[in-house]
Amino acid sequence: MNVAEFIDTHAEAILAEWEAFAATRVSSAESMSGRALRDYAAQILRALSADLRLPQTATEQTAKSHGLAPVILDARHTAAEVHGALRAQGGFSMSQLMSEYRALRASVLRLWTTSAEFSYEGSRLEDVIRFNEAIDQAIAESVDYYSGEVERSRAERQAAERALTATHSRLDYAIRLSGVGFWYCDLPFDVLEWDERVKEHFFFEPTARITIEDFYDRIHPEDREPTRQAIEVSTRDHLPYDIAYRTVHPRTGELKWIRALGGTVYGTDGRPIHFDGVTIDVTAQKFSEQRLAESEARQRGVLANMDEAFTLFDQDFNILEINEPASRLVGLPRNELIGRNHWQRFPGTFDSDLGRMYRHVSAHGEPGYLEHRYEFPDGRRSWIEVRAFKVGVDLAVLFRDVTERREIIEALREGDRRKDEFLAMLAHELRNPLAPIRSAAEFLSRIPNSDAPTAAAAAIVKRQAAHIARLVEDLLDVARVTQGQIPLRKSTIDVANIITQAVETYESQLRDKHQRLTISTSGSRSLFVEGDNDRLVQCVGNVLSNAIKYAGPHSEIQITTHADEFRVSVEVADTGSGIAPELLPRIFDLFVQSQRTLDRAQGGLGVGLAVVKRLVEMHGGQVLARSAGEGLGSAFEIRLPRARAPASAVEIADAVKVPPCRVFVVDDNVDAADSLAMLLEMQGHTSMAVHSAREALERIESFQPDVMLIDIGLPDIDGYELVKRLRDRPQWRELRKVALTGYGQAEDKRRALEAGFHAHLVKPVDVPTLERALSGLL
Repeated sequence: MNVAEFIDTHAEAILAEWEAFAATRVSSAESMSGRALRDYAAQILRALSADLRLPQTATEQTAKSHGLAPVILDARHTAAEVHGALRAQGGFSMSQLMSEYRALRASVLRLWTTSAEFSYEGSRLEDVIRFNEAIDQAIAESVDYYSGEVERSRAERQAAERALTATHSRLDYAIRLSGVGFWYCDLPFDVLEWDERVKEHFFFEPTARITIEDFYDRIHPEDREPTRQAIEVSTRDHLPYDIAYRTVHPRTGELKWIRALGGTVYGTDGRPIHFDGVTIDVTAQKFSEQRLAESEARQRGVLANMDEAFTLFDQDFNILEINEPASRLVGLPRNELIGRNHWQRFPGTFDSDLGRMYRHVSAHGEPGYLEHRYEFPDGRRSWIEVRAFKVGVDLAVLFRDVTERREIIEALREGDRRKDEFLAMLAHELRNPLAPIRSAAEFLSRIPNSDAPTAAAAAIVKRQAAHIARLVEDLLDVARVTQGQIPLRKSTIDVANIITQAVETYESQLRDKHQRLTISTSGSRSLFVEGDNDRLVQCVGNVLSNAIKYAGPHSEIQITTHADEFRVSVEVADTGSGIAPELLPRIFDLFVQSQRTLDRAQGGLGVGLAVVKRLVEMHGGQVLARSAGEGLGSAFEIRLPRARAPASAVEIADAVKVPPCRVFVVDDNVDAADSLAMLLEMQGHTSMAVHSAREALERIESFQPDVMLIDIGLPDIDGYELVKRLRDRPQWRELRKVALTGYGQAEDKRRALEAGFHAHLVKPVDVPTLERALSGLL
């Protein structure tokens, strides 16, 4: 687990330590925690996590480590900025604010490195560096706004002092800052009385003498007549004077936008005697309005020409803007949508997942995404991909029709389901003939004093039947792994036992190819992992089988175990055919194999390594492949989280001694039933084989069995129904019934146990497993 993931999943623990530490800095910290911590500390953690997930250049990382990351102008304040300002208000010193962040850095790294999810990898150093850079940037933001708050408070105190001691000076200062100029004109107009600011607005020197002709001469030609008319109307009709015009520099042509506000003073006889007012430079505002208008025009052009549908809602979800693709998608003209309320125009969406997402984004400002199935007013049903985000106080939405994509995905899922059903049925059909082959081979191998050719033939049949059984299980594991249907029965396991069991499985193949296997372990103590013993043996066995397959006769294979504080690694290395560089990145994909020879001497289905990868990841580990190239051998390393050694171990006998019992075999496959019965007789049991459920019901009274081995797929009455009928007979209700079938999915086992079977075995079954089932240990 990297730092970002740890922050996301352990935010509460981090915040608790942060708040506890802050309370030790200033006595007021506890009372202000609701405002300064709970409102903003969680946001700081989320910002750190988001920052860690963003790709960054070396320059950006260096800037952050110096607290110099670029600032986004006009953006809302970050949580770190607000936190710094609030700490200043709360009485924290700069040193105490820095202590908070140092404590936060230490808490996150300590909690992360001591958590159960932590494992040491090379990439962790990069995580720590990135985390430190993000903390440095947060410190810079907090300190900046802390200083600003302190400075603001100081400025407010100074302003208050000036207000008490020099009210007139403060007013004069405010006027100068406002940029307002004052003008006074006697009527009729002749010489105009202007202050320095008005003269500046008209590009005059401060000492210049201004006449009414100078006034009109400096106004833009297009604005002169409207200005004359505005003055005339104001003086004649006793109306306020409010106009904006452009002034022009006589030499450079520089323009200013000036707003003039004023009015006329009248004598007792009603004649106008004064025309007075103010001027304000509004150039920046006018240019801003112009840029805004141009921007809005560009935005309208973008919206009109973009292929993706777009809608803009106000805070009440009234439609402010909608482009043509959106109008086409919903099947309504644009003029019937602008200004309408979304909930009213599209009934049923308010309480839907779409409506809830819109309201959450609008309330909290967090971007939202979902795929929503909607029935339009015209009856069309479509899957719509929707992305929503805040724009100021409004809500912007981008959406598109993804019905075709969803239908393709559903078709692929249906294809996967059919594939899995086919694999399950194929496994069942293969298991049925495998069962009698395996039983017959076991029977032949146990005949005392059999001649050498017979024993050799029996051994060959056993090995090849076991090989076919493994191929069937590999096929089924593909379906199980892709659907996440492999349950793990975890316990604390000695890694040496895992390796021993895996090697035992493939000893005959090593002997056949005259390959030499060496096993070495670093250190003298046993190494333990937490996992499913059978599945981990399968992982090591698959990798070992791969090495045997691709290494030539008389070659060397080495299994090496080593460990550190956090993990255990098992490496299987060979001196075989190696892996081509272009194949190495895909070696764990399904159905990927090295180049095959015409005689298919290496065989296989190309699923074993894919199954290993998934199983190891389910145990919280990883598997790596290395090769210098073709002909240079390869190495596969399985890494697993290290577990503590158990306090004690219980020794379990490998062999199960089962007292002789009477076993009733029910299987419509005559060869499977008869060979299994022969094998049971050789084991010292009394057996009877029948080939239908009806025959079993007829002969059970005469045989009086202790255990029944029942096939599920019987032709007349299936195994489930047979068990039900036996349970209806009081004398056979408690009889031990074991399902022996080619159906091996998890659902098949669950159904068998629910039907009344005491155990579920998958064909072909080996003798030790069969004995445990007979004895009740399964």
